[in-house]
Amino acid sequence: MLHKTRGIILRTVDYSNTSIITKIYTEQFGIQSYLIKGAKRKKASVKANLFQPFSLLELVVYKKEKKQLQTLKEARPEIHFSSIPHEPAKISILFFLNEVLLKCLQEEEKNPELFSFLHETIQTLDSSEKNYSNLHLIFLLRFSKFLGFFPQGNFSETASVFDLREGIFIREEPRHPDFLRKENSKLLSKLIFSTYYAMGGLTFSGKERKTLLDILLHFYQLHLSRMGSISSHKVLEQVFK
Repeated sequence: MLHKTRGIILRTVDYSNTSIITKIYTEQFGIQSYLIKGAKRKKASVKANLFQPFSLLELVVYKKEKKQLQTLKEARPEIHFSSIPHEPAKISILFFLNEVLLKCLQEEEKNPELFSFLHETIQTLDSSEKNYSNLHLIFLLRFSKFLGFFPQGNFSETASVFDLREGIFIREEPRHPDFLRKENSKLLSKLIFSTYYAMGGLTFSGKERKTLLDILLHFYQLHLSRMGSISSHKVLEQVFK
């Protein structure tokens, strides 16, 4: 049966000299993998160059239950990027977000709110002319809500320690090493209520931005066993030093 859906490309690999397999986060079915035969041929009806990481596509797909590799009939761009392909800083952010999603995302059922959030993230990055150096930090914090470990509580003088294991602001240091003292707890609290539309108001130094990125990655690793290590953040650190 044929279905129409929007999709966000996560990863594409060669299957043969002429075909590809692409992993897509779809609006209707969550994560799906598609075998696209002949996509690398010159006269292909569905061309391989459409399936670059984080491309936003409109798709017509077949859906068969319990089948690992689905079939795709049609694909066309939903949105053409205006700035991302031409700005190295934005490309670096996309590489980082893509690595995080591939490690964390296991949605096999549709989740419209998550799809909208990812869609919004990509569009915001493409449309932002400046003040997007904190986008990846806001992304990590907001994405944690969908993964089930968004920070709870608020920073205050009586709750100035953030327990990374429990994900909450507390009064006293816990009896384990995974916590933030006052200075870094306050730094993290600035992100909690931030949105993409207000990210220009976040004035972090390069050192603070690196500290926050390290904190958030450690936070993810504590709560997601599949997270493992991330390598692309090192490029971000150099870009936004």
